Amino acid sequence: MNKKLDNIKGILSDIDGTLYFKGAPISGAIAAINNLRDLGIKLLFFTNTDSKSPKTVLKILQDYGFTIYEEEIYTPIIALKEFLSNYPNKKSYFVTTREVEQEFQNFPQVEGVKVPDFVILGDFHDNWDVHRINEAFKYVFKGARLLGTQGNKYYLDRNGEPIIDTGSFVQMIASAANITPKIFGKPSKEYFLQALEKINLSANEVFVIGDDIESDIQGAINAGIKGILVKTGKGQFYDTNKTQIKPFMIIESFNSILELL
Repeated sequence: MNKKLDNIKGILSDIDGTLYFKGAPISGAIAAINNLRDLGIKLLFFTNTDSKSPKTVLKILQDYGFTIYEEEIYTPIIALKEFLSNYPNKKSYFVTTREVEQEFQNFPQVEGVKVPDFVILGDFHDNWDVHRINEAFKYVFKGARLLGTQGNKYYLDRNGEPIIDTGSFVQMIASAANITPKIFGKPSKEYFLQALEKINLSANEVFVIGDDIESDIQGAINAGIKGILVKTGKGQFYDTNKTQIKPFMIIESFNSILELL
C-alpha cells in the first residue's frame, strides 16, 4: 500500500459525477465498491443531492447495480432533520422540491403571515418560481435564520450541462439580507465531521473522493481530511490555473483508487 495511504480504513465518497454521470454508472465503479468491501474498507456515500429523499438516492444507486445499503447513505436532508429535531417547537418555511418537503411533513411549518424561525432553502427545480425566493428573502430580512441544504454553486445535469444550484441562491439571499447562512451539505466543515461520526473513523483514517474541487476537495481540506479528485463529472474541468485548491491526489476515476490500496 502507498505509504501515504497506509492507515486508511474508510472512504467518504461523493455520488453524482463520481459513481455515476449522465444517467449511467462510471466504468468500473460498481466492481470497485465490491472490491473495497473485500479489502475491509468502510464506506459512506455522502452527497449534496437535496432534490430527492435519501431513499430515492439509495434506490437510484441500487437500480444502477451498486451494492450499497441504507445506513451508508448520508445526505443534507438527513443532516437537516437531525438539526431540526433539536428544535421541536420552532417553525420553518421550506423552499424545496415537493418530494423533499414531504420528508419534513412532521416538522412545524409557518402559518399565515407569521415570520418563521427558520427558512429552509434547497433545490426547488420542480417549481422554479422567483416569488418563492422573494418570500424566503422577506422572512430572512425580518429575522428568520437562513438554512441552506448545501453550498454547490452549480451542478451538471444528465446531459452534462451546468445548472445553477442551491448554494448560489443561498448566497444571493444571504448577501441581500446581510447575514451569514448555516450550510448543511458540502463544503461545510460540520457536514464532513458528521460524516466521520457516521463512519466512526478519524480524519486521518479516511479520505474523501469526489469530482467537485470546491465542495468535495475544499470541504475535505477544511475538515483535515485528504481529498482525492476524480477526472469524471465536474473533475474533467479541473484547471490548476483557475483555482488555488490543491487535491491530495488526482486520479482518472473511482476505479483507480484500487491501485492505491
